Amino acid sequence: MIPQPRPIPITPSQSFAVKHLRGMDCNIPYHVHDAHELMLIRSGSGSLYVGNAIRRFQAGDVFLLAPGVPHWFRCERATGCQPDADDEFIVLQFYRSFLGDGYFDLPEHGRLKRLFSTEGLALAFDGLTRDALAEFLLSLPLAIGQQRLMLVLRILAVLGDEPQSTPLHQAISTTMGLRSSDTLDRIQAYVVDRLRDRIYLGDVAELLNMSVPTFCRYFKQCTGQTFVDFVQEARIEHACMLLNATALSIRKVCEESGFASLAHFIRLFHRKKGMTPQRFRKLFGEAND
Repeated sequence: MIPQPRPIPITPSQSFAVKHLRGMDCNIPYHVHDAHELMLIRSGSGSLYVGNAIRRFQAGDVFLLAPGVPHWFRCERATGCQPDADDEFIVLQFYRSFLGDGYFDLPEHGRLKRLFSTEGLALAFDGLTRDALAEFLLSLPLAIGQQRLMLVLRILAVLGDEPQSTPLHQAISTTMGLRSSDTLDRIQAYVVDRLRDRIYLGDVAELLNMSVPTFCRYFKQCTGQTFVDFVQEARIEHACMLLNATALSIRKVCEESGFASLAHFIRLFHRKKGMTPQRFRKLFGEAND
């Protein structure tokens, strides 16, 4: 699928755009735009196609997508899975310069500056961060003028205060400002080149001249996930690519993605994506577009 560019409707009387989407308006085809987007799923559920990853979404979820990240919130109602569902999204869209070119460069906004300077960023928020963002986003559609602007400023304050979040992309997610990104790039390249083969912790640790325990601590500290989890996710994303772009059998996709057991592959795929490989292919395979 090729994402379609979509303009952001910000009028001269506005600094940012607020959308309150309902029903079929929530099912926007695979697209991309040049603004930041913060979205609350007030009701409904489905599959979020973001970059080269697939995630489930449901009521209460809050997502932040950077400019240039292709995405599609495919509602279950649109696919016939929940024909009576009442989908409802609240969306805030803005450009980095909407408060002036120097706003994010203020010394008080160090974390916020890094957040909104990270290319390809796509986050799902967790815990108290998600709850706070949801509360402010719920108030946005009814607010006007300075009241609406103050709500956006409070949203930015939450985002700049060490937000609890989970990356949506499956590539290694380095901590913003991390000094060792080149090393992590080497690890990612090593894994991608060997997805079909068994990957041993000892071999990767040796590549970096580390002991296995030291490497495991290093990787978890840098990425927030274990190396085993990363390899599993990389293999699942490779399987998604094959399911999307080829007519290979499910068993062959399993083998080409480095899984020795078909049952384990299907079980892990369902846990990560919220659906079976067969269902994924039906929804997202290029043959269906």
